[in-house]
Amino acid sequence: MTIKHRISPYLCKVIGESPERASRFHISTIRRTEAFAIAIHIPVLVWAVTGYLIANGVFALGALTSAIVAAACGSMVYLVERLVLATPKAPWMTLGRFVIGFVIALLGASAVDLVIFEREIEKQLIASKRLEIESEFRKRIDSQADLVERRRLDWQSARESAHCEANGTCGSRIRSTGPVYRELARHADFLQKEYVSANSQLNTFKASKDQALADFDAAPPLSKDAGLLSRVQALHEYTASNKMALIAWFLFFVLVLFFELMVVFCKMVFNETVDDELERIRENISQEKARNYRDAVVNPQTAVRVAINGSYT
Repeated sequence: MTIKHRISPYLCKVIGESPERASRFHISTIRRTEAFAIAIHIPVLVWAVTGYLIANGVFALGALTSAIVAAACGSMVYLVERLVLATPKAPWMTLGRFVIGFVIALLGASAVDLVIFEREIEKQLIASKRLEIESEFRKRIDSQADLVERRRLDWQSARESAHCEANGTCGSRIRSTGPVYRELARHADFLQKEYVSANSQLNTFKASKDQALADFDAAPPLSKDAGLLSRVQALHEYTASNKMALIAWFLFFVLVLFFELMVVFCKMVFNETVDDELERIRENISQEKARNYRDAVVNPQTAVRVAINGSYT
């Protein structure tokens, strides 16, 4: 005498199956039911934990609010996974089921990465902000440096014109320090003052840059002020500049992706069981009885035939 394998009532409830009905399942159906029920826990737990950590760490929500967010995320994913299990097995449904699962897995894996690489993201956010400050001052300094160079060239050109006029090699061709020379010298002095002023402004910009970077290094901004999209961008910037980090990120991403797609994989792997075939046969018999009943009501000749051959019920 063999002992019939029984399935846990909890696992039945997880996938919406009646424990009484599951107690009559064959062993192949029981194993499939257990696999579905266990698999559905994986993405739900991943989303619940990730939702709590992101709500608490990224958005700085309280423990109770974060727990509510985690419960909402887990419940939503649970409903979607239940929908995935409930859909019939067909080529188009399989494709749609995989697309839905992949999108959820992609979002879930990205969310988990934000938690796993939190320290790297914080460092990248600080580095990016510092680079932003440097870039802002660099634009102003480069622009001012171009202006300083133009002022210097203008001043040198005016000074050479004044000297040229004084020694008679150009201009009026008369060696003299008369009115023409004095006007040229006055214009050169004016351009020199503009050059000195522009150069002083350039030095002020450089000093402001050094002071701003020193203040930033002394008290960097809090990474909690960064939003979700900023953190995702920071993660991609960090992995793009670090080969080993990119490999580690990819491995974690694929691992979480497999966790998220576990229900989809189970649905695709398990074939039809004996209980599925029996259920389909019962449905076909019920459908055939319903058709016979309809024909008996609509067509009297059919009713006579059914009465001779036997009841349609």
